[in-house]
Amino acid sequence: MSLAPSRTHPTAEPAFDLDYSIHDVEIDTGRDTQYLTERIEELLLLEGSTPGGRTLDVACGIGKLAACVQHLDGEGWGIDPSPEMLGLSAFIFHRERPALVRGIAEQLPYRDATFDRLICQGALDHFVHPDDFMREAVRVLTPDGRLVLALANYQSLSCRLGRWRQGFSHRVLQRPLPPYRLYWQIPPDHYHTGDLDFVLGLGGDALELERCYGVSMLWLLKGWGKRLEDAPLPLVRFLLKALDRVAYRRPRLADMLISVWRPRTTSP
Repeated sequence: MSLAPSRTHPTAEPAFDLDYSIHDVEIDTGRDTQYLTERIEELLLLEGSTPGGRTLDVACGIGKLAACVQHLDGEGWGIDPSPEMLGLSAFIFHRERPALVRGIAEQLPYRDATFDRLICQGALDHFVHPDDFMREAVRVLTPDGRLVLALANYQSLSCRLGRWRQGFSHRVLQRPLPPYRLYWQIPPDHYHTGDLDFVLGLGGDALELERCYGVSMLWLLKGWGKRLEDAPLPLVRFLLKALDRVAYRRPRLADMLISVWRPRTTSP
């Protein structure tokens, strides 16, 4: 079975993203974004965790999750290609001091069976060769280790509704297209389309999918965030949690996808 993803971004030219900057990060303080961010971080720290285990955060950015692992009495490690992101970590997480190095996911600079867990948040569709990363993940994981991936779903209900609404506005109402990228459009630095089919095709012969589920629904949908801001906080929490429960069972419609992988066991 091939590890190669089924679809790639049609306009992207493969090149390792070595210059990702803090200025490329979009800041959104909406209640739906806050809920999604906290929920994803909670799940990534929970899935596959072992007391005192060694965790590697791949494409770690400023190393927040690696620092959280340190705070929870585990060993937090991180790898990222951006020197700017890694430099910021030394100022932001100077107490936790996770072990961060500069490098790329497709060539992890670690020995075999080094980590009990690998986590990767929102970066897999940035990788030029995610199949190479999956092979590297198997190599550096212990036999009982876990790989935990979180990836934005560009076929979510929110993205589908956004595309439909924009198409109706442009074709039927003759309104001009906006000059900026809309949330449901694939960014130019994504080499693959993140969705459930892409995720399910990642394992190959070396990794076995343990579980895959969705997180959150309707994130960034036009008008939804404004309604959440105007609603009482208890109602907002109820709505977001209720939609999260639906997303768990309907990952194709979810805003984010969580998948947990384990190395395949070979028969004696």
